[in-house]
Amino acid sequence: MSVIEDAIALERNAETTYRSAAAHTGDASARQILELLADEECRHAETLAAWDRGSQPEEVEVSLRAEVRGAIEGAGPREGTLFEDSTMRDVLQRAMEVERATQHFYEERAAAAEGGLQALFGRLAEREREHYLLVSSLSEYFDRPVEWVESAEFGLRPEY
Repeated sequence: MSVIEDAIALERNAETTYRSAAAHTGDASARQILELLADEECRHAETLAAWDRGSQPEEVEVSLRAEVRGAIEGAGPREGTLFEDSTMRDVLQRAMEVERATQHFYEERAAAAEGGLQALFGRLAEREREHYLLVSSLSEYFDRPVEWVESAEFGLRPEY
């Protein structure tokens, strides 16, 4: 299996992870965010497949951060956490692991590659780093109400 085929397999795995999570959540906002991430991973796989066929495709720039922000802002107020589905914490943890592993894969392969392939892997490593930061931020954002309630520093206490 070539390095491009390995990269495509990683991207397809990430896409499958996100699509499976989207199919299993009952929360419309969560589903939208997971589908956006899956679509991004699909675009990466298509870019790599085109490269493997000998063409040098232009990468489509998508403002994933802006699209996710729109999904969050459109979610409306909720009690407790933004996502009512308690499995989202686990999904986001798994997504962070997938994004970090994929980022490291591209960084290692970029160091060993040359020319255009090195540049492509470098750009993909950067995109995966951005995905990791985005998912990490989402995880923190979605857990914040839980942390606030559980934190002694921010908990409500009677005056002395």
